[in-house]
Amino acid sequence: MSQTEIGLIGGDCVGKRKRSCQQPRPDRRRRALLGGLTGWILSPILFRSDPARAAVGDGVNASKMRAQAGDQFVFKTGARKGEVITIADVAFGARPLVAYPYDPIEGVLRNGSRLNQILVLRLAEDSYTDKVRARAVDGVIAYSAICTHENCPVTAWHSDDQLFICPCHETHYDPKNGARVVSGPAKRALPALPLTVKDGVLTAAGGLTGRVGRRKRT
Repeated sequence: MSQTEIGLIGGDCVGKRKRSCQQPRPDRRRRALLGGLTGWILSPILFRSDPARAAVGDGVNASKMRAQAGDQFVFKTGARKGEVITIADVAFGARPLVAYPYDPIEGVLRNGSRLNQILVLRLAEDSYTDKVRARAVDGVIAYSAICTHENCPVTAWHSDDQLFICPCHETHYDPKNGARVVSGPAKRALPALPLTVKDGVLTAAGGLTGRVGRRKRT
């Protein structure tokens, strides 16, 4: 192979007199008082304000979520780190870009987990399988950047054969055929991410097609 380029988810009443077994009448005032106290105690838990729920949902958890439909992408490293990736930024046949998903509505960058890294590249559409072509936009495709063998970042690119390579254990993936394993110890393809474009900005058209990284051991 040619030289590679490295880029850097109850009581009992039996035997007793009838009168002694009669149930006492409920004290309505006592019951109302107890009900009021219970409601007062539980109300902060059951009826906490929307801002309180939003703070939990939009904080660390949102940054760790996998790519969602509508997410954009930003450069992970380099001089343009943090900038939104446009379709014009993805050069034909160039080494894949490494990106993080970004929710433009909530302003959340999903960099809270390294498992959220995404590979973005552009190759000849006539080299793609039908499934890959259906997920592409103007030849641009995207995949999880995390190896399905041991969760290593897939940072190497073989430019001649147009293959992703995981440097940890040398698994090779073919992006033209759904990032399926060509060689190496990994057993599963890299999950794909369907794309669209809005006002020139690359945007996720849906979620990832599979589990990111290795499967949990049983």
